[in-house]
Order: sequence, then structure tokens, then C-alpha cells
Amino acid sequence: MPAMPNSPYSGRDAVLPWVVVGALWVTLAIASGLYFSFPIFFVALLEEFAWSRGATAAAFSISSIVQGMLSPVVGMLVDRLGPRRVMLGGACLLGGACVLSSRIGSLWSLYMVTGVLAAAGVCAVSWIPSGALIARWFTERRSSMMGLAFSGMGVGVLVIGPLSQWLIAGHGWRATYVVLGLGTLVVLIPLIWLGVREPLVMAAAGRGEVWGPNPGRADAGGDVGDALRTRAFWALFFAYLCTPLAVFSVVTHQVAFAVDHGFPALFVAGIFGLTGLLSTVGRIVFGIAADWIGRATSATVSYGCTAVGTLCLLSLEVWPQAAALYAYALFFGLGFGARGPIITAMASQFFPGRRFGVIYGILSVGNGIGGGVAPWFGGVVHDLTGSYRVAFLVAVGFCALGSACFWLARPGRRHL
Repeated sequence: MPAMPNSPYSGRDAVLPWVVVGALWVTLAIASGLYFSFPIFFVALLEEFAWSRGATAAAFSISSIVQGMLSPVVGMLVDRLGPRRVMLGGACLLGGACVLSSRIGSLWSLYMVTGVLAAAGVCAVSWIPSGALIARWFTERRSSMMGLAFSGMGVGVLVIGPLSQWLIAGHGWRATYVVLGLGTLVVLIPLIWLGVREPLVMAAAGRGEVWGPNPGRADAGGDVGDALRTRAFWALFFAYLCTPLAVFSVVTHQVAFAVDHGFPALFVAGIFGLTGLLSTVGRIVFGIAADWIGRATSATVSYGCTAVGTLCLLSLEVWPQAAALYAYALFFGLGFGARGPIITAMASQFFPGRRFGVIYGILSVGNGIGGGVAPWFGGVVHDLTGSYRVAFLVAVGFCALGSACFWLARPGRRHL
């Protein structure tokens, strides 16, 4: 087994980084798959309760807002307690919330269970502790390692989305929630307990280029106040804000949009899963590209893919053919989730040190705000106009704004 990039381990111990990355890969797959299965349940909930699309999609918005609000708290807990304990608590909360979701009977219960409890579990089990843990293991080629671990999120969407639709078709959405919740508890708790480990020796800073507001300091950006006073922090904050605004209004309503144009729900769920598969490829490819051609350039190309994919989906209004959905899955899927690993890698190099967890958590507030607005906005636009056209075009505009934020965050380089 080869040693990981810039890992202090060798020989038999070289397997430890691979175990950690593998455990994170599976954990992120399950957490992300459950989180992004909401568009599948969205259609089932509309059919049973006949709620408005804006009111129903608000559950996904509340979920994103709650995750944003809790991100600094989760980051603080990661710094104090370690990623493993935080992730174990998150796994229990996420699995339990899925089981409770089977009892949803009103909008307020949907908001509380899906929007609050499940969101808290996702936040505690996924990208903040995972990003902090990878930052502790590796310094060189960090974007590549982030992309590799975070690629599990795409596989989760690939598997859990179509699985949810198949279970809903055969057994109903309530039974589906129970199965997914129990499965989450059975898989994640032992996986995190056995597979999530912190390094015995923190990865040393790599040679060559030094990035960040104060190159040359081992603890540059380690203080929260110092980080908040940098341009890089706020550029990344707004990049995190723009990304869900470019993505979530599309993701939340993609199934309903395609079903509205005459496509069977199970087929659309398969397209949704294909999007997840291609996002796995995209996370890895754009993560590696970020280390080779630059993070801003890689993020810009990924935003371009997202924009083209959104326009392909919107083309169903004038050309309702399956080819448009496959083109959507290709382009949107490649860009879906590609920015997260790049932002995490950039933040871990701008603001290294013992306070990275809470700094990264504060950055994630931007992601929560954007993710809170976008699903609700898409639903309200449809309720008012009978179409998603405006919402999808606005999402394309945020692709351009998000790309600009990455270029503003890009620091100068100094060589040791």
C-alpha cells in the first residue's frame, strides 16, 4: 500500500491514511445521499399533502440555514472534542431524524424533523469534521485529497436517490424513511468508530509555494479574529454563498420540473442518480486540476459546467427530449459539488492551526445562507409564475459571481 501524499507514515502504518479517507468517503456518501434525496421525497410529499411548492421546498431551505448556523458550533466542537466524537453524534442524530421523518403529517413537523434535526446530523457528520480531519493529515496536494474523499458524496446521490424512488414506488415514502434511517445507524456508527482516526503526528507544512495572508508563519490565520480581517476569508465566504445559489434552486426542483414536462418519476430519479455519479468524477477531476492548473481556474471551469447543465435542463421547456436530461446530467453533474473541496483546501492553507475547525465553520455560514434562500426562491417563483425559468436563469448568474469570488480569494505566491 503506497503512502499518502506528504504523509509521515510509512510501511504498515501507511494504510492508516487510506482507512481514514475511505471511512470519510463512505460517511460523506451516506450523509450527502440522504440530504440530496429530498427532491425525490419532495414529489411524494406534494402528491400526498398538496402543499404549495414554495412551502414544501422551504424545508430544504430551513435545513441549509440550520446547517449554516450550526457550522461554527460544529467547528468549535471539532477543535475541542475531535472529529470522531462529533461525527458519531451526528450519525446518531441523522439516522434518528430519518426514522422520525416517517411520522411527518404537517408542514411544521416537516420543518422540525427534516429542516432542523436531520440538518444538524448532516452538519455534524459531514464536510466540517471531514475537512478538518483531512487538513490534519495532509498539506501537499490537499485539493486532490479533498476531492477524493468528497467524491463519495456523488456516489451517495447516485445510489440513495434512485433507491429512494424505487422504495417509494413499492412501499411508500414513510417506509422508505424508516429503511434509510435504520440503515444509516447500522452502517455509520461502527464505520466512524473504527475508521475515523486522527494522525499521531500532524502533517508538516510542505515545501515550495506558501499560500495565505501571512506566508511563512506556521500558524498564519490560526486566530479567528485575524482570519475575519482578511480579504481571502470574505472572498471564500461569498464563494460559499454563491455556490448553493447557483445549484440548490435547480437541485431541489429538478425532479418536479422534469415530471411536469412528462417524464416518469423513476426515470428522472435515474437521471438524478447519474448526476451524482458524474459529480463523483467531477470532484476528483476538479480537485486534481486545482493542484495543477490553479484553484480559481478549476473552480471557474466547474461553474461553467454547472451553468451549461442548468441551461440544458431549462431547454425542456422548448425541447422536451431525454437527450436534454442526459446533457443536464453530464454538465451539471461534473460541476455539482466540485467547489466544496476546493474551498476547503484553500481555507485550510489560508488559515492553518488549531482554530481551523471554527474558522471553516464560520465560512460555512455562507453556504447555509445561500442554501436557505435558493430552494425556497425556486418554489416561490414557480408558485407565482407557473415556471422555473426565472429561478434557473438567476442560478446561472450566480455561477459567474461565484467564479469571481474565487479569483478575488486567490493570493499571491512566495517561494521558500
